[in-house]
Parts: sequence; structure tokens; C-alpha cells
Amino acid sequence: MRTAAVLGAVAVLAAGCGGAAPAGSASSSSTSSSSSSSSTSSSSSSSSSGSSASGSSSSSSATPAVRTLRISVTGKRVSPPPGRVELDQGERLRLVITVDHDDEIHVHGFEVEKKVTAGQPVTIDLTGAEAGLYEAETHHPELRLLQLLVR
Repeated sequence: MRTAAVLGAVAVLAAGCGGAAPAGSASSSSTSSSSSSSSTSSSSSSSSSGSSASGSSSSSSATPAVRTLRISVTGKRVSPPPGRVELDQGERLRLVITVDHDDEIHVHGFEVEKKVTAGQPVTIDLTGAEAGLYEAETHHPELRLLQLLVR
């Protein structure tokens, strides 16, 4: 299973913008990358994700909890630094992104493109569906915000 995720990561890194690699696909390119494989602080289990927007401490069986990850872009600096967030199929993730310039956010594999105005947070709600490794990025300039590993 780890090998499939690594191969998927290589396929996405080799493809760049517009690339989404299902977890089971192999790539013929052998790109060597020093991309951070460490998870961001929000990639831990949903039990203690730190920045959850939910005020309820009990788990509801009807509606799964939404994990929230806040990202800001200043110039070419992304905070927190781009990392990998693991998302189970059916799990929900809310991205709240603030950029210091007008831009467009693209989340590959979820087919989300949203315009963002300088200084105004944009909220993007995602639900893990097809297993694979996907990227969220800005377009002007092209900056990786995070990688989403759907399992």
C-alpha cells in the first residue's frame, strides 16, 4: 500500500499542474524529489486535529466531523509549509485560504477552481472520494499549498 502511495506521489510530482494520479497507478518516470513527506499538523487523526471548526465534542453518527485547515500565502511563502494531508474516503476537509494578492486556487482531483481576492479568505469544502494523491495550488504564481492523499 505504501508503494502505491509513493508511486502516486511520483506521478503527481512528474505531472505538475493538472496531474492527479490514482493510488494504484504506476508512473514510468523516476523523478527524484526532495518533497516533504511529513504530514502537516492537521493530518493526524480527526480526534485531535487542533483547528476544527466544530464546537461539539461528541461524535455524531449522522454527520462526519469536518477537519479545518487554514492556509495563508504571503508573496511566495505558504504557511504552514506545504505538506501532505491524509484523507479517508468519505472524510470531509475544509480549506480556509487567504492570499495577499488576487489569484485562483485549484484543487486537482476534486475539480475545484476558485478565484480569491487579496486579503479575503476563501473556503473550499472537500470530501475524499477516489483514492489517489492530489495537489492544491495557486496559479499566479504557481505555488503548491498542500498534497491530499485520499485512502
